[in-house]
Amino acid sequence: MNKNKIVRAFSPNRSLNITFLFTKQKQTKKKKKRIFIDYFFFFFFFFFRKRNRMAICKILFFLLALCVWCGKCEVFYKRVGDEVSMKCGVDSNSDIDWKFNGESIFSITGKSGTRRKGSSHIAEKASTPGDILKVPRLETRDSGNYFCKQSGKHHTVRVVSAFVKPGPVLLQSSNAELHCDITGDPNTEVQWQRPPNGEEYKEKKQVIHLKSVTSEEAGQWTCLVEKKLKLIVTLTVVGLQTTAVNASKGDNIELPCSLPQSVSQRVVGGRWKADHLPKVSFPNLTNTAGEGLHWHGNDLSKVNFTTGQLSTNFDVTLKKVQSSDDGTFVCTVEFDGGVSLSVETTLRVVDKPSGVKGSNNRKGKPPAVMESLTKEVYGLKLWIWIAVGASSVALIVLIVVIGVVQRRNKRMKKRVRTLRSMRQPLTDKDYCQCDRAEKEVEFGEQARPLPVPRQHRNPRTRTAGPNHTN
Repeated sequence: MNKNKIVRAFSPNRSLNITFLFTKQKQTKKKKKRIFIDYFFFFFFFFFRKRNRMAICKILFFLLALCVWCGKCEVFYKRVGDEVSMKCGVDSNSDIDWKFNGESIFSITGKSGTRRKGSSHIAEKASTPGDILKVPRLETRDSGNYFCKQSGKHHTVRVVSAFVKPGPVLLQSSNAELHCDITGDPNTEVQWQRPPNGEEYKEKKQVIHLKSVTSEEAGQWTCLVEKKLKLIVTLTVVGLQTTAVNASKGDNIELPCSLPQSVSQRVVGGRWKADHLPKVSFPNLTNTAGEGLHWHGNDLSKVNFTTGQLSTNFDVTLKKVQSSDDGTFVCTVEFDGGVSLSVETTLRVVDKPSGVKGSNNRKGKPPAVMESLTKEVYGLKLWIWIAVGASSVALIVLIVVIGVVQRRNKRMKKRVRTLRSMRQPLTDKDYCQCDRAEKEVEFGEQARPLPVPRQHRNPRTRTAGPNHTN
């Protein structure tokens, strides 16, 4: 028989004496609710007495413990796309009603197992094995309060999403925002860890602002939510790239200027510039709704450029360079938000070696062919597509050759097996003649007559024996 345990709580002035009775036996739903109500009134009694502040703290602690003991304050932190499972805590044969933010999800009749969908959008993807509610492929709109009517359990789901604004690939010196948004709970603090060694970031807000990002901020940023959930966002910082150019007099050379990859910011303009060549007309970058990002210029006498749509390559071609063209060229690209990047490249022009003949193009190709190969198609240069096509054809030819060789080998093996099957098997034969006389005697056959000596032979006859007479 279980023994009862009695706990007495006294007021500081000992004017109130309240006794609570707990049993080790399993409490019914009504008894649990009654205990909760008793604690509620006990809390309010001390709350309205100004001299009992310590008692209020104790009662708040008891209420928190009671809430956890009843299992009614469970909070789930989940990523976007994760699955959450919530338990109602009733028998499998009991009726179950699940609600999301007051809207019905499912109403299940325990005896018959009949399930009726509610008006909440959760009902379209949720499932209910037993008394468990499973919600897969969580979205930010799935954050909220889930309530099981029969047990009175409340489950709070917080869907967390981590991302970078304006995007994961940023330009040097641009501004960025790192988000670790907890839907429905914007005030909860999170812990950020910065690259490269996971050092704790000083700010613990869900949104942190980075000013004038550099390569030091590039890498993986980690967001820790309540030490239960870890989310990672990757920040990439890029800049314009170029190389120095050496050319001979009379060559056509390319001035390189490009981004290593597409960035989140939109390119709105740009230009090439050379202070030592004030009379040379360079094209301008323009981004329009109809033609997209492209070069705009009319004077092609000295500078040639791609007329197609651009993406990350902003090269131009300088025609028939001379010693006066030697110097520094500046490539500038402008982006949304007022961000501008510039990069310098140096051109060094030398005399062409004597006896060297060929075209004026530094790479040995006519300008028209060079322009065609550098034209961008679907975001890639034409020569890349040609290389991919040639590689694909070579791979197909190799596969066909391998198939023909394998088929020929199978045919030869089949022919060898056929020839082997046509051979007659060898049988044992008695080639030894040593015991022939014994075998003939054994089978009753006469022995062969002995040969006649040479002096008794008749030259006129071919056969003679010991009984022969003239």
